Amino acid sequence: MKDNSSKQILLSVLGVAILVVAVVGVSFAAFTFSQAGTVENTISTGTLSMTYSEGSTGITITDAMPMSDEAGKVLNGENQTFKFSVGANISGTATINYEIAAIKKETSTLADSDVRLYLEKGTSADGPFSEAFAPAQFTPLGSATALGSPQGSMVLESGTFSTTSTNYYVLRMWVKEDAVITGTAQTYTVTVNVYGQA
Repeated sequence: MKDNSSKQILLSVLGVAILVVAVVGVSFAAFTFSQAGTVENTISTGTLSMTYSEGSTGITITDAMPMSDEAGKVLNGENQTFKFSVGANISGTATINYEIAAIKKETSTLADSDVRLYLEKGTSADGPFSEAFAPAQFTPLGSATALGSPQGSMVLESGTFSTTSTNYYVLRMWVKEDAVITGTAQTYTVTVNVYGQA
């Protein structure tokens, strides 16, 4: 009986010793693993905004007479230009890619081929401005772009912000010089929107 008791005590002591070694080993491994990670986490954010100088979000031509690109590029009267800005507020090292798209309104009665669009860009609301998009007819996209410009819109400008800044734009639109206008109340309207992603 004494022999049996000794075996039980020996097995119990041995079991406790194995348990202590296992707990110490696992604790040491966990402590060592938790100390191994030293990578710094950096969070970068940025926001993109669009501001319209006028009360509307686009430009409309109504019963306009055809004109040359040279005359259209210097239009400056009321309802002949559309001014807006695109700005980014960057925190950290974010980069925002963006594009400006013109979207034709369905109520437009002029043909796309009869309309010319021209975009200028500057770093101040008062200019100076330089050409960002040469005069061209409205040509709708066949499918949406990766940045989000929808099918049927026309991309006028694309760019990148990596610091907090603002770009200012002036959009002009006119009827092309050799357009044949028939009927009355011929109109064409585009709205302008910005799409982007970090």
